[in-house]
Formats: sequence, C-alpha cells, structure tokens
Amino acid sequence: MKKFLILLLTAYSLQLTAPAMVFAQAATLSLEPSSGTFNQGCNFSLKVNLNTGGAETDGTDAILLYDNTRFNAISITNGPIYPDFPGNNIDSQAGKITISGLASVNTPFSSQGALATINFAVLNSAPQGATQVTFDFDPTNKAKTTDSNVVQRVTIADVLNSVTNGNYTVGTGVCKSGGSPLVTATPSATPKTIDCAVDKTCQGPGTPQLTFTIAIVGGILTVLGILGLALL
Repeated sequence: MKKFLILLLTAYSLQLTAPAMVFAQAATLSLEPSSGTFNQGCNFSLKVNLNTGGAETDGTDAILLYDNTRFNAISITNGPIYPDFPGNNIDSQAGKITISGLASVNTPFSSQGALATINFAVLNSAPQGATQVTFDFDPTNKAKTTDSNVVQRVTIADVLNSVTNGNYTVGTGVCKSGGSPLVTATPSATPKTIDCAVDKTCQGPGTPQLTFTIAIVGGILTVLGILGLALL
C-alpha cells in the first residue's frame, strides 16, 4: 500500500513540474460567425465556441480585442459548458473583453460547446469597411497566463492550440431584423478603477490568473480524493 501511494504521489509531482509533456491535447477557441457584414446602428451577437480536443479542463479564459470606434460590446451571456464565470468583464475604453469560465471541482469539461455569447452594437458613427474581433493568444508561450488559455485538469497545462478570429465588414442600411436596432449603441460603463496601493497585483478581480489558481486547488483536491479512496 505504501509503495502504491509513493508511486501515485511521484506521478502527480511529475505532472506538476512538466505539465506540457503530460497528456498533450489540442484545444481550440473560435468565433461564430467568423465573418459577416453588420450595418451602422444595428445589433449583432458573436458566439465564442470551445473545443477541448478531448482534454478534461478546469477552466477557460477567452480574451478578445475589438475596434471600439466601430463596435460597442453591450453584454456577455454565459454558455452552458461551465457552471461559474467569475471573471467576465467588458473594458469599453480598451476594446477588450474577458470571459473566464470555471468547471466544478468534481466535473471537468471535456467536449465542445458555447463558452459564451457576446452582444454587440455597431456605432452609428462607425467607419465603413473591414474590421476584426481577435483572440489575445500567444501560441509560442504556454506559460503566459494573461492571454487566452484552456487549463487542463490535474496537469494545469495550457492546452489551447489555436484560435479562429472574426473578420467583419461595417456597412450601411437597415438592420437584419428589418427595423431599428434592439439596443441603442451607447458607450459601455467605464470599468471600475483599481487601487494599486490596496491590490498589489494592480489587476483586480476576474484576471486570467484566477483560472490557474482555482485549477491548482482543483487538481490538489482531485489527488486528495484519489488518495482517500486508496486508503479505504
């Protein structure tokens, strides 16, 4: 029994020290639709889809960037794949959207589905022409925690392999609903100012590091549960 526990702890230790080498998976994030024309003064929605590539995940951070001279992000509607979204945020001044979904301690997510839906309005003064909504994602730096990431259960590895950005066109004309927009395209509220003297990280709540921190706790609780069963 002692030998079994030692082997189990050794395996878990190796997973923590070399997460990128254990159970490598290829998760993806994409926007739906990935292209289209949206007219001035009209509303539209983009779905953020996650495919874990078979990996069991503790959480996902999707960080998106958009042109705030063309679009106004109105709201974020949580998808069904994770039970908690503690880090959702719209920064209208920076043109940045953060979506942070977390799995429950006992139930990782290991399939594909909608992480969230972002509801936009095209500004009445939006310049016509091509624009993008893109994921903040650095495929060359898996240790980076401030970009988009998908956290694998137990290993705490970032298994996000690729993203599909959106390419759109701002046009003129009537809205697709056939009339006036559903919501007036007014600027979003100014994000809450962070007091860096109080918050030493100078980042505030809902940062991408939150997913990794809770993922670590979840991984430890999972191992403790396995050890408990082994001792029975």
